[in-house]
Amino acid sequence: MELAIRFVAIAILGYVFGSFNTAIVVSKIFFHQDIRTMGSGNAGLTNAFRCMGKGCTLLVLLGDILKTVCAILLAEIVFLPNLGLLPVAKLVCGLFVVAGHMFPVYFGFKGGKGVLAGATLCAMFNWRILLILALVFVVLVAVTRYVSLGSIVIATAFPFMSLGYYWSSPSRVPVFVLTLLVGGGVVYMHRSNIQRLLNGTENKISFHKKST
Repeated sequence: MELAIRFVAIAILGYVFGSFNTAIVVSKIFFHQDIRTMGSGNAGLTNAFRCMGKGCTLLVLLGDILKTVCAILLAEIVFLPNLGLLPVAKLVCGLFVVAGHMFPVYFGFKGGKGVLAGATLCAMFNWRILLILALVFVVLVAVTRYVSLGSIVIATAFPFMSLGYYWSSPSRVPVFVLTLLVGGGVVYMHRSNIQRLLNGTENKISFHKKST
C-alpha cells in the first residue's frame, strides 16, 4: 500500500511540474501573446524557435529541461530506499511530466508535443540510450530538415532500445510498457505532422533566425 501511494505521489508530482509549459509563459511575458496562436500553434520548442527567436527559445529549452529534471530528482528522493525500483519510478514520473506538458492543467489542457520533456526523461533514465537517439535525431534533421521526422523516429525507437538494454532485468516489462507509453504519446501528438510528411507539405526547419 505504501509503495502504491509513492507511485501515485510521483505521478501527481510529475504532472504538476509538466503542466508548467515554458513556451506559453515565455510568449506571454515577452510577446504578450499565447504561442498557441502563433506559427504552427504548438506550444513547443520548434514553434518557439520559428516564432520567438533564439533568445526566447533558449529560455524555453532551459525551462522544459529544468521542470523534468526537478520532478525526476524528487521522484528519486521518494524512492531512495527502494533502489531496485528507481528506473521504474523515474519512468512513471517522467511519463506524467510528458503528459502534463502535452495536456497542461494550467493552460486548458492544450500544450506541446513532449519531445524535449521526453528527451530529458531519457537522459535521466539512461544517458547511453539518449546519446544514440540524439545522434539519430541530429543526422535526420540535418539531412531532411524535418524536426518532426527526427522526433517521430526517436520516439518510436525509445521503447525498443530500452527493452534491449533492460532485457535481463526483472523490470524489463514495466520499463518497456512505460517507455512505450512515452514514445507512443509523442508519436500520437505528431499525427498531423505524419499526415503532412506523407503529403509532402510538412514545414522544414531553417537554422537562420534572428535573435530575440
